[in-house]
Amino acid sequence: MPQNPTNAIVVRLEADWPRWHIWAVPRAVGGTIWCARRWDDEKQVLNAASPDELVELLEEEARR
Repeated sequence: MPQNPTNAIVVRLEADWPRWHIWAVPRAVGGTIWCARRWDDEKQVLNAASPDELVELLEEEARR
């Protein structure tokens, strides 16, 4: 059975960013929202319009 492409992206991102819980939220209109939060900080959540944008946000957070 082929894997869901969204799940495959989530798995890849979580492998690249192990300190972050990453998930995707499909919207009825307007595509998918990509979300991430650190496993040790449930208060800060990053939201992005694409996986690439989420990676940019994660990279910014890593530089802090």
